[in-house]
Amino acid sequence: RLLSVDGSTLNLPVNDTTKKVYGIYNNQNLTNDVVLGRVSIMYDLLNEIVLDGMLCNHSIGEVPLSREHIKNANENDIIIMDRAYPSFESIHEMQKRKIHFIYRCRSNFSNQVNKFYESKKKEALIEIIPAQTAPFKDLPYTKDITIQVRMIRIKLSSGETEILMTSLLDNEKYPYSDFKELYFKRWGIETYYNRFKNIIGVENFSGTSDQFIQQEFNCALYMSNLQSILTKEAQEEADEKYINRKYEYKINTSLSLCFIRNKLVELFTKKENEELMQELKTLFVVNVIPVRPNRTFIRDPDKYRTRTKPKQFNNRRCVL
Repeated sequence: RLLSVDGSTLNLPVNDTTKKVYGIYNNQNLTNDVVLGRVSIMYDLLNEIVLDGMLCNHSIGEVPLSREHIKNANENDIIIMDRAYPSFESIHEMQKRKIHFIYRCRSNFSNQVNKFYESKKKEALIEIIPAQTAPFKDLPYTKDITIQVRMIRIKLSSGETEILMTSLLDNEKYPYSDFKELYFKRWGIETYYNRFKNIIGVENFSGTSDQFIQQEFNCALYMSNLQSILTKEAQEEADEKYINRKYEYKINTSLSLCFIRNKLVELFTKKENEELMQELKTLFVVNVIPVRPNRTFIRDPDKYRTRTKPKQFNNRRCVL
């Protein structure tokens, strides 16, 4: 399986309970206080399924949460992670369990990684060691342990250079030319968060207690997985139906979710639901949107930095 782990945040209802459980978060301009929850998800990139999801206090870091996700991975899975995640402890755990990884890596991760970055080489095998100043008392390894990893240098179309660290050491089985496309698959979890927040509407909580929030968070994960499963077969039918058109077409995510919500109770209460499933599939195939390849947009990371958070109400509802 090709998996990815990534984190994000959710705006939560503001009350005494959520402040106590999740903590108060203040933006850099001190314009208002909000309650943010830390979200972390392990995602099956090719099947578009969430394998594990957690919502917790914002103060808990992404790396400790990723170690919890790793427990759900199997031998020979490949986990792709962004540059916030590399840690010797995680690498050691995955090596022990024969789980493969691909990290986007900062050049200052270690002296060995920095030497590779300065060398301008396209790829190399290096030995990494744990931070020598860390306490080793409760760790499953000593300060003398080394782990061999493969470093990959990728040149992006923007002119930027990306450094990847991976456990896929065999350059014949895993050639250098595959890694740019392989790492780009990680974008699937980024687009999932967009769907999770803006289409499924995970932040539209109908209750304000922690129990309500956790229930509805997990319900949103369930709905997203159900949507992926139900639209998969319809997508195959759409591929055949629109094969002679200029563009490829994909199922409209917003409308398919609306159709599923309208039929959700019937799906689980009708003994004979083949007719209902066929009705849903027909609706999915008819409502498609074109996929326009090679579209790029200039990213502006400062766009939302000065924006104040919208006021939250207890009776928000999703438009679908």
